[in-house]
Amino acid sequence: MSNNSITMKFILSRTKDYEKHSKKWVIGYGLLFWLITRIIAVMLVLACTLIYNKCGIYPEQMTKFVGNPTNVNSVFSAGYGLLMISVIAPILEECIFRLGLSFKKWQIALAVSAIPTYILFQRLNTISLKEGLIYAACAIVLFSLVYCFSSQKMWDRLRHGYFNSAVWITSIAFGLLHLIAFSPFSLMLLPYMLCVITVPFFAGCAITYYRVNLGFWWGVGLHIFNNLPAIVMIASL
Repeated sequence: MSNNSITMKFILSRTKDYEKHSKKWVIGYGLLFWLITRIIAVMLVLACTLIYNKCGIYPEQMTKFVGNPTNVNSVFSAGYGLLMISVIAPILEECIFRLGLSFKKWQIALAVSAIPTYILFQRLNTISLKEGLIYAACAIVLFSLVYCFSSQKMWDRLRHGYFNSAVWITSIAFGLLHLIAFSPFSLMLLPYMLCVITVPFFAGCAITYYRVNLGFWWGVGLHIFNNLPAIVMIASL
């Protein structure tokens, strides 16, 4: 079996399963991938942590991951943290990373404008009204620039040549971006951090699979489902 055929079986390469399989099959395949990779990722984190501990290093005490529910409550108020994890973050992150996979001009413009919008919501409890208005203005300007100064024909050409690459790049970027959720950042703990972000990376792969085969809101739904353990923990704290 060639390397190419093996690669094509990975979930990010299955962008046309909706043409070959039923909706129930696609839903089940995405959930099975999510479950198996979640178990693998957790085992990888535990093994990495054990190796560090054998060397007298305790990475979970030396750095904080904002995705951890206990750390979410230290950044946001309980109510806003719950709203952020359960609704705001899933929708805005899906807009930023996967809405544009349609290569429709208005959706790409919305995806770009979602970046300052996401930062605004992340900092909502710490910024002034003036700063908030600046972020909102940036979102409007970015949307206008993309929508007014690009054409649908251009995006159609890019989709024809770069759709598969975009699927992979957005998923990898989604995983790597979670590195900035660590505080403080330490090169000594980089292997541990990379192991931790395999959790959002594999989840992002499953979400991307839903997005391209079932639609944007299916991806949002799986994103919310993926955050469900954190939602429950935050609600119980």
